[in-house]
Amino acid sequence: MVRGFIKDFERDFPIYLKYFFPDPSSCDDKNFQEWRNKFGDLGIVGLCVGYPGFQDLIHYVDGGLEKITYYYYDYPDLFEEYRLRYHEWAIKMTERILRAKPDYLMTGGSGTITLSSPEIFRKLGLSTLKETTRIAKNAGFPSLLHSCGKEKDLTKMCAEETDLSCINPLEVPPMGDCILPEIKQQFGDKIALMGNLNTTSVWRATSREVEQQTKKAIEDGGKGGGFILSTGDQCGRDTPDENIFKLVETVEKYGRYS
Repeated sequence: MVRGFIKDFERDFPIYLKYFFPDPSSCDDKNFQEWRNKFGDLGIVGLCVGYPGFQDLIHYVDGGLEKITYYYYDYPDLFEEYRLRYHEWAIKMTERILRAKPDYLMTGGSGTITLSSPEIFRKLGLSTLKETTRIAKNAGFPSLLHSCGKEKDLTKMCAEETDLSCINPLEVPPMGDCILPEIKQQFGDKIALMGNLNTTSVWRATSREVEQQTKKAIEDGGKGGGFILSTGDQCGRDTPDENIFKLVETVEKYGRYS
């Protein structure tokens, strides 16, 4: 059994705040440059910075989500200190990332509004997301947010209140709450959309079914541009190669703008 570092909140949380947010300004990007050069023109590469919230603390608090929720209401001053500390660190990290010249800035945190409510995210993380995406936009870098689980309300916030360029994975129910044609209609003119093929379906479906699902996603999200077809996350270990090739084949056949 793996236990979280923060067991006694009053004792351990200040230690977390002191040591888990080092100044990133002098970080070495040598390894990033090496694997980006090896990747070449096969795709695009980015570096990631997050934002404060339950999706971050779930990795450190012993007792998981239940404890985090109690602590949030029992220790508002410590959570405000956490929000400010993370915000300051995220801005410095964003500036350092952009000096490395990635193709894009990645942000997010899986479960952002699944592990907490949209209201809690608004209090803890939204101001940081606003600032990091603003910095990226002003520097000429696109930004991409990834958050598994529920994402409809998060998409609305990102489209209307931040400078985010693109959001994924827009998971379908029951894992998420996004119906792609609805999301496209509501927000497609404000933010690029990426997704939303279900990884389990791509793993378990026949190649014919993968073709149908891929074509439908293109039809639902592609009209007018601003859509990147992808699986919701990395493909599962046992996903048949023929299904992946069928996905690519279908995109090449139907995923073009006249």
